[in-house]
Amino acid sequence: MTKRLIHSFAVIFLTAAYVHAGPSVTAQIPFAFHVGDSILPSGSYTTDTSIAAGGVLLLRSADGKSSVMVLSNGVPSPAGPAQAKLIFHKYGDDYFLFQVWTGSGDTGRELPESRREKELAAAAKRSIQTVLARR
Repeated sequence: MTKRLIHSFAVIFLTAAYVHAGPSVTAQIPFAFHVGDSILPSGSYTTDTSIAAGGVLLLRSADGKSSVMVLSNGVPSPAGPAQAKLIFHKYGDDYFLFQVWTGSGDTGRELPESRREKELAAAAKRSIQTVLARR
């Protein structure tokens, strides 16, 4: 009985997280980039925010060869709804995914800095690269 009740609550929670999540976006990334501890090659990627309600962001390549799930935090846009885009931090030739904006609502997803990004940030000047996406 207890196992059935726990299972039912888990299904309800996951369904609610899926229903309340925002849309996904697709972007052509012209460079290899870091997401957490993973390095992904250049190419077309889709973000899946259907599980972002739990703080998890899924990024998947169009060819299906590369994907990563990473924890993210909600971040409000000070100017209201932002255009669909991915924002990267750049240190030398290294790019790190920083924020994902779906273009709907006034909240985006922000990824915490990885250990590698913190190391490079301490030794280099950071620049920001924005890649426009489509919904």
